[in-house]
Amino acid sequence: MDRRSWLWRRKSSDKSLGETESSGSMSSHSERFSDEQAYSNQNIHSPEVASKAIFPNEELDDSVKALREKLASALHNIRAKDDLVKQHSKVAEEAVSGWEKAENEVFSLKQELESLTRKSSSFEDRAIHLDVALKECMRQLRHEREEQEQKIHEAVNNKKIEWESTKSELQEQLVELQSQLQSAKGEAATSLHIDLHSKLKVAENEISSLKRELFSRAEELELRTIERDLSTQAAESASRQNLENVKKVAKLETECRRLKAVARKASSFIDQRSVTESSVYVESFTDSQSDIGERLLLVESNTRKGSELEQNPSDSVLELTKFKNGKNFETPSLDISLMDDFLEMERLVALPDTHNESFHESRSITAQSSVKDITLITDLATMTNRNIELEEKLLKMEMDKYELETSLAKHQDQLETLRDRLKGAETKLVELQAQLSMANEARQAFEGELHGANLKKEVAESQLEVVDNELRTMSSRISSLEEEVQKERSFSEETISNCRKLEEEISRLQHKCELQRVLSPRGNLKQNQDKELAVAAYKFSECQKTIASLVLEHNHFLDSCSLFFPVTIIFEERDRSFKT
Repeated sequence: MDRRSWLWRRKSSDKSLGETESSGSMSSHSERFSDEQAYSNQNIHSPEVASKAIFPNEELDDSVKALREKLASALHNIRAKDDLVKQHSKVAEEAVSGWEKAENEVFSLKQELESLTRKSSSFEDRAIHLDVALKECMRQLRHEREEQEQKIHEAVNNKKIEWESTKSELQEQLVELQSQLQSAKGEAATSLHIDLHSKLKVAENEISSLKRELFSRAEELELRTIERDLSTQAAESASRQNLENVKKVAKLETECRRLKAVARKASSFIDQRSVTESSVYVESFTDSQSDIGERLLLVESNTRKGSELEQNPSDSVLELTKFKNGKNFETPSLDISLMDDFLEMERLVALPDTHNESFHESRSITAQSSVKDITLITDLATMTNRNIELEEKLLKMEMDKYELETSLAKHQDQLETLRDRLKGAETKLVELQAQLSMANEARQAFEGELHGANLKKEVAESQLEVVDNELRTMSSRISSLEEEVQKERSFSEETISNCRKLEEEISRLQHKCELQRVLSPRGNLKQNQDKELAVAAYKFSECQKTIASLVLEHNHFLDSCSLFFPVTIIFEERDRSFKT
């Protein structure tokens, strides 16, 4: 502020000096003009006197004109010099304004430097605050870590004690259950084995005896079936002969029809006789057919009873039923063959009376075969009754066996209940182990969190170190900037001194010019003024160069400050991250 006020005073004094100089120059010009006028008047008065005495009037007029021209040229020169003085004063004013601008720039640079110093101090305060906060956080982290470790140790110890107590209880229960199981197994095994062995031996003996009886009866049935097969073969041969006879009878029928066609017009007596004989023959044949049908019905009823009884046995005697079914299935086939024979006999019965002899022969053969079949059927009925009795015995044995199996199932259920209890104890053990593993996992998770907190602490410490390094670099940068500012100050002081010297030289030159105007002749005055103006212009150009160099250095200083500001932004971002 003192320097600025000094510059203002300097400017006002320069203006007053310029005004005084201009007024002095004007006064000097007026004085000179008045002197010249007086001199001219004197000269005018003197030539008038001389003209009165010596020269004529024309010469006086010429001299007056010449003096007037000289006076006009002198006034013109004076005005040109006044213009030059005004130009010099303007140049000086411009130099003063440039100096004021430089002073303003220096003042702004000072303010920026003060703001930078304030920011650096604020950054230092913030770093100190962050150090204090970090120490407090570290202290809290250590305290919390110790508390959590104590809690974890206490929880683990409590869980261990609980687990050991439950484990001991479960082991005792397991031992008791195992002892109960072993005792129950021994008792059940002894009682069951004794009863089952005795009953199984009895059942095996009965089954072996029944099997022997069945094999003997099966052999008898095989013999009977062989005999019946032989009888059926004989019947088949007889039926074949009957078929051949039927063919012959068919041929005879054709001949008879031919003869009947010839002898249609025979007597009615012969016709009535033939009708009566045929009716008697038909009645006898129907009687025999009804007897054979009754026998067939008996055989079918017996076979049905046998099949119904064979379907009722249990699963334990399936092999015997299959064997019996195989033997009994052969009898219906034989019955069907017998039915075929009876049908053939009926067909033969339908033949005319001329073939009665062959029919009687076939009837005798079928009667013999039917008698044999009846005997076989009676034997089969007795065998089926015997088989039914054996099957009833087997059913009784199966009932006993079923009772034994139910008792075994009860004991097995008891064993399964004991096993279920063992499984429940094992599941409890597994649950306790799972709880212990969960506690271990929680402990590991907490240790992981502590490790993460330690890592965060290390990262924060590293960031603090980085911040400290940056603060150191910033402090070195600030010191370098202060040195540059001091250099700028010294350089500005030098420029100020140079400007003062230039001003003094300009004022001195102006004073010299005035003195030379007064003292020196008019021809040399222009040359001296031109030289002085050239020197002043050279010095003014040097002053402009110095001002331009100051401006460049100021811009360089601003660039360095702009490099400093991003660093401050980085510090602010890091402070925010620390706060979060």
